[in-house]
Amino acid sequence: MNAPPVVPDSLAALPERLWARVASAEHRLLLLDYDGTIAPILARYEDAPPLPRIPPLLDALASLDATSVTIISGRPIADLERLLGPRPVTLVGEHGWEIRRPDGLVFREPLPPDAGAALERAVAGATDAGFAGHLERKRCSVVLHTRSLPPERAREVEGTCAGLWEIEVGHGGLRLDHTGGGLELRAAGRTKGTAAQEILAASWPGSLAVYLGDETSDEEAFAVVEPEGFAIRVGPAERRSLAPWRLASVEAVAVFLETWLNVARASGSAHGRGA
Repeated sequence: MNAPPVVPDSLAALPERLWARVASAEHRLLLLDYDGTIAPILARYEDAPPLPRIPPLLDALASLDATSVTIISGRPIADLERLLGPRPVTLVGEHGWEIRRPDGLVFREPLPPDAGAALERAVAGATDAGFAGHLERKRCSVVLHTRSLPPERAREVEGTCAGLWEIEVGHGGLRLDHTGGGLELRAAGRTKGTAAQEILAASWPGSLAVYLGDETSDEEAFAVVEPEGFAIRVGPAERRSLAPWRLASVEAVAVFLETWLNVARASGSAHGRGA
């Protein structure tokens, strides 16, 4: 019988049964958000690399035969590739509108024409209001970034832009979400939850699914993996969440990944490439 894993203090809030499941599962699905989960939140979103300890851990985890690693983000895949570098993991971009397999093959769901037209109108309206410097246009969404603004000004800009964008919500199959650092108006047909659901459906029956995320957009994925798997929210405990478990920070996520790797290697069920 294997000895119980040594769990660092920063992971003490997680249940012991999680590590027992990691050790015993025939297959494991590790699903990770990007910003605020494996990369610190920065005011300049375009310059937000992962915590330096994490990319080598992703490579090591992906080398295990019994663990599949997927990054699920609102960022486009091209952005994730630029920030992460070449990694042998699955990338899900724009809340599930595009996916890149570990072999590099990319699939993109077509954006409905009405959604594309509504997004263009939203960009034009926000630009006319003077917010062009805070906008990020993606294929399936437009984001208003306010993290660099003083709090009072950020609330003012978000309120004005929300008023402009709410008009488009009913016209193009869009949804408007607060991101914690601004607003995102995006095509509503796919979410991190639908992405997680599709990954689980395509995986081995009985796979252990664990999802780590920090944003409101991760809540739908939390609902998918619970209660059979484990949903873990990263960040302060004040915010309500569907995830019953918490990690305090990106640094704690790095410790979590190290512990997962050690438990999987010690279990005897992870004879992967380089394991």
